[in-house]
Amino acid sequence: MANTYKCVRLEPQCKYDNTDCVCSVVIGLTAEGGDGGTAYIDGTYNYPMDAMPTVAEFKAGANALVSQFAADSGWIATLDAQVEASKQQNVSPENFESPEITVDTTVEPTATEEAEEETAEESEEEATEEESTEGAAEGE
Repeated sequence: MANTYKCVRLEPQCKYDNTDCVCSVVIGLTAEGGDGGTAYIDGTYNYPMDAMPTVAEFKAGANALVSQFAADSGWIATLDAQVEASKQQNVSPENFESPEITVDTTVEPTATEEAEEETAEESEEEATEEESTEGAAEGE
């Protein structure tokens, strides 16, 4: 079944000195797959300085603007790919209720974390020693 698309975000911005002049608009679309999966994408369209519509003109042309912006931006293909990818995401178990957790602050870090930290410190020390040795060799 084909995906369905819906404009869920349409936020025009007006010039600070002319609130009847739309200078940009945030556009957001969703896509829903007929057999599951959803996606969302948004972006901002900025009108050219010499072609900023009034709010009424913007409202009248909003459908065409959104459709053209989505086409120019390649959003339909992007949303389709996101819908397909969302179908492969892990899901929570049905009716899962988290047990009450009490964090034990006396638990020590695992040995692997400590070993990684020690290895990182040793690598830094070795790099510093190599730089010192190279500097001394160049001075000879």
